[in-house]
Amino acid sequence: MEDISSKIRIRRKMMSLSQRRLSEGITSQSAISRLENGQFTIRLDEFLAVMERLNLSVHDVFCNGDKTPGLIVRERLDEARRNQDYIKMTEILESERSMFWKQSPELEGYRSWHLGLVKQSKGEYRMALRLISTAIEKNQRNEWMYEAVAEMHLAKGIIYSKMKLEAIDSYKEAETYYGHSGKKSFKLIVKILCNLSISYCRLNNYEKAMKYSDKALDILQKNESTYLLCETLYNKMMALMVLGYRDEAIRMISQLEYLYSSHQKLDMLENLKSYSGENISS
Repeated sequence: MEDISSKIRIRRKMMSLSQRRLSEGITSQSAISRLENGQFTIRLDEFLAVMERLNLSVHDVFCNGDKTPGLIVRERLDEARRNQDYIKMTEILESERSMFWKQSPELEGYRSWHLGLVKQSKGEYRMALRLISTAIEKNQRNEWMYEAVAEMHLAKGIIYSKMKLEAIDSYKEAETYYGHSGKKSFKLIVKILCNLSISYCRLNNYEKAMKYSDKALDILQKNESTYLLCETLYNKMMALMVLGYRDEAIRMISQLEYLYSSHQKLDMLENLKSYSGENISS
């Protein structure tokens, strides 16, 4: 039982719960202490209630090493979401019975979140908002899910925007949860910041719009994304030149001059402008 006790103790600390708070309304603090020290004397109904409060399924606690079925399903939904594959999402959601999703708040939240995304893809915005709000409610106090909750708030903001409603509060919640998550998914935070910038532009609050744009650009630069964008676009324009589509390349050059200027890459554009077969480089 030592490994089980360790998992419970680690999860309790991750959720910033004292033994007293974990035990409230379920059992005694001393019973929690014994449980964490490997003395499995707690009643089964109390143990299950402790697991629920810790947002753990019994499978999470008793499995060693191998991925749980719940984790596998979440990873499959993550992939479908990244690819915006709503057909695949629906297949995954329908492949498990209702009891499967009730194993833990994480799974219930994942189900509701992705059902909401499917509804959004069909233009059923109000139902999508209800489902995603339910997913947030189930996991807003679960530190393990903070990054996912940030993405849920981002999804809500996007739906509000599609409905021509104010979305800033949802984007701010997304930024807050992302900050608490400790994750490093710069793509997610850049999406959040860009949407905040767009929202403030729509409100004619350009100072805040610029603030969030600058934050997004700073993150992109630190992750070399804008550098790679410059290099990739340069290669495309070079290919256009070589293939004889000079006019199209020149149009791209004029459109992208600011991007290259802001990243001290104007020499690349000048090289393209004075293109000849001898001076262009890869």
